[in-house]
Amino acid sequence: MAESESQTPLIQFLTDRGYTEAEIAKISAHMAAYDLRMQSDAVFDSIGGGSLSIDEIIRQALGEQSE
Repeated sequence: MAESESQTPLIQFLTDRGYTEAEIAKISAHMAAYDLRMQSDAVFDSIGGGSLSIDEIIRQALGEQSE
């Protein structure tokens, strides 16, 4: 099973508890998807709270200079 360095503690934790390689792969995939949702939620919370500018993100995405 290929693993990123950031997954190593999780994989060791699950291995120590007796999960199979197939179960660990499922759990790792679920955790990765959960992590992406959390990152997205954090960005939208920052935009909603005013600490991150949606206009700046749009300009950067379109390769435009900041005002």
